[in-house]
Amino acid sequence: MKYRINKYVLPHEYRVNCTQVNPRTMFETRPNEPDNPFRTMGFVVDKISEDSFYENLLLGLPKALERSPYVANLQLRRAPGLRPPDIRHWEQTNGANLPDGLRAFYNSTNGFLYTYEFSYPDEQGPVRTGKIEVNPLNELVRIYGYETKSAASIERNGDKRKLNLSKESKVFELSTVDDNAKVALVYAHHYEPPTIWLYTNKNMTFHYITHDFAVYLRMCLAHLGAPCWQYVASKEGLPEWAREIFTLLAPGVLEEERNLVEMPAFDVETNRIDPAIFLNSSPSSTTLFHTLQQSKSKEKKIRTVAKKISNSRVNKNVK
Repeated sequence: MKYRINKYVLPHEYRVNCTQVNPRTMFETRPNEPDNPFRTMGFVVDKISEDSFYENLLLGLPKALERSPYVANLQLRRAPGLRPPDIRHWEQTNGANLPDGLRAFYNSTNGFLYTYEFSYPDEQGPVRTGKIEVNPLNELVRIYGYETKSAASIERNGDKRKLNLSKESKVFELSTVDDNAKVALVYAHHYEPPTIWLYTNKNMTFHYITHDFAVYLRMCLAHLGAPCWQYVASKEGLPEWAREIFTLLAPGVLEEERNLVEMPAFDVETNRIDPAIFLNSSPSSTTLFHTLQQSKSKEKKIRTVAKKISNSRVNKNVK
């Protein structure tokens, strides 16, 4: 199973353009092979080992985290892939067809969990757990309790989306964020592909994350699996302690003193991740961190544009 990812936008204005192949494969140059959809990119795919599968799936993230004095106890839970009949059984039981990317994922591994512990050296304080998690298929269960309306819809207002669900809509728990929130796979209509949202238990509200599962995995990696990173999709934004973790693990990934969702999107291509990261079978941690650090110089451009817009609005109000 091979699939591509085109340009997408993360909640805090990442610009990413990458191509992804099922991580249980490796690249081999065969430029003259006919009928190869990836012929122009100079590679085809073959089976590789289980170790290489997880290395490709994590894109060098473990090596990057190991360099931090704040990170310890990195753990990976491995799981064999599911047979197609098992996946079809889930779909028939739940009355929902999995998108191709998620079906291919479960065909490679029945769920995924990579965790690490973050703490301040020589200080007594809470140990935070960073993680990248996708529930096993048997734990991809329905979520109930949200408000429903007569008709389901996804209302768009610029970059924002508002979710309205009906009784026919279906919501599944893709992973947990913390005690108060989950990542949800949402089928607003049975005839449309599902989208991915942050669901908060307390307020029973949905906050849009992305339209595609493969994109969500890349977002997990871009955010280093930092604790509660999904809250960037909410109006409240990240907790202060989570911002501090980003500052220490990946300076420049988050801009200071701004709401990551409500900030207007500018035509400044910030935080561009090098497509080569996704094409290397064993990218180095240096490449990942260097990419994240490049955002620092571009932050100034965003602040300058934001200041101009703010001043312009003030001048209009004065007039």
